Amino acid sequence: MIALQISIALVRELLRALFTPFRLLAYLPMRHSWQRIAADALRQANEQPDPPPIELVRKLRAKTRSRATGTKAHLFISAGEASGEGHAMRLVQALQGEPIRLTAFGGEKLQSAGATIRFPLSEHAVMGFIGVLQKMPLIVRAYGNFLRMLRDDRPDLVVLVDYPGLHLVMAKACHRLGVPVLHYVAPQYWAWGPWRMRRYRRSVDATLTILPFETTFFRKLGVPAYYIGHPLLDELQRAPADPIAVASVKAKPTLCLLPGSRRSEIEANLPGMLRTAERLRALVPDLRVVLPHRDPRRTPTIRALLEKHHAVFVEHQHGPLAPWLKGARLVLAKSGTGSLEACLHGTPVVVVYQLRGLLSTIGYHNILSVPYIAAANLIANRLVIPEFCFHRSEGWDRVFAAVQDLWHDGSARDACCQGLDAVRKRLGKPGATDRAATLIRAVLLGEQENA
Repeated sequence: MIALQISIALVRELLRALFTPFRLLAYLPMRHSWQRIAADALRQANEQPDPPPIELVRKLRAKTRSRATGTKAHLFISAGEASGEGHAMRLVQALQGEPIRLTAFGGEKLQSAGATIRFPLSEHAVMGFIGVLQKMPLIVRAYGNFLRMLRDDRPDLVVLVDYPGLHLVMAKACHRLGVPVLHYVAPQYWAWGPWRMRRYRRSVDATLTILPFETTFFRKLGVPAYYIGHPLLDELQRAPADPIAVASVKAKPTLCLLPGSRRSEIEANLPGMLRTAERLRALVPDLRVVLPHRDPRRTPTIRALLEKHHAVFVEHQHGPLAPWLKGARLVLAKSGTGSLEACLHGTPVVVVYQLRGLLSTIGYHNILSVPYIAAANLIANRLVIPEFCFHRSEGWDRVFAAVQDLWHDGSARDACCQGLDAVRKRLGKPGATDRAATLIRAVLLGEQENA
């Protein structure tokens, strides 16, 4: 039976992938309608996290099964890659001490937090269509493991963290059996591929959003959503930048480079960043250029590119990013979480995204539903920091002009810093993990007074 379910799911996902170009063509005539929906969501964004809505808790609780007296509630959490596992780990830690049995797909972080690991999914992160094909045996094993758990040890609630590819397949299996599914960190369908909302709406029971405008978007399209705040605020509160380290960075004019977390992103963005840094050095002779990175797996890629482009002036640093992001004069960052983290430290940022190939360029100009790519600009619903998305190398000339503009004191830098203050205020207060944990307790333990 499980083998048949796996085969059906594989065929379904393969057909969905094959029909993607046709679905894209069908989407193009309607893209202006989707852009209006996204624009309304950006304009109507909640400015503070709401309390957990009672109706959302009731919907999830209605699908949980009654348990024998004295038995613990069974919560299953899945994280498919490193950043998601960090969110899941903190959620498990927040639930420690409760009468809840925690099982998970994840890795060492989740295990150390107290969850029983059923499959090491986050240690084999899969990205992109080619990556899926290469790791197909792994995906099949993970999905089979999940189906057996649903059959033999059914959870009272399934929490899927980010990673919408495999997680949506898992959510669909839960839906067929009536197991409630809560998605933590909503997918960015408001930006790319909103045609996938129909499937998403049919697969998950509710979603937790980390950007204020996302809640409005998902609710407009029929998905119960709750804005819990951004987990980055929790990280900044829990591990603030060391003042001595920040002062050391500020002692010299420092440009910080964040080329991305994935190898393909680093290969696409770092060469242009190095050229931009070289041009700035000609104007600022005592410039310090630093490339901090958390993931040691990317060290060979980074060092190879630095050597290839003769960038001996760049310091490649490991460890926490906070001192560099807070102490730098300016951050040049690939669009993503790193750029928002720099913004939350109050440091001016120039955001870039070097497109690779004709298809990505066509996609950017025809599929994107929102007016900005930088999270700070989306949160503010205006251009707070300069952002550039381009295919041809000439785009780096515009990047350098923006770097020059923000490097020096003046109206542009002042306006940027004021805008970043507004972005942080709009995200609300820290406590995203605690809000998620409160909602889960209300569902599993019947703590209606907290909802």
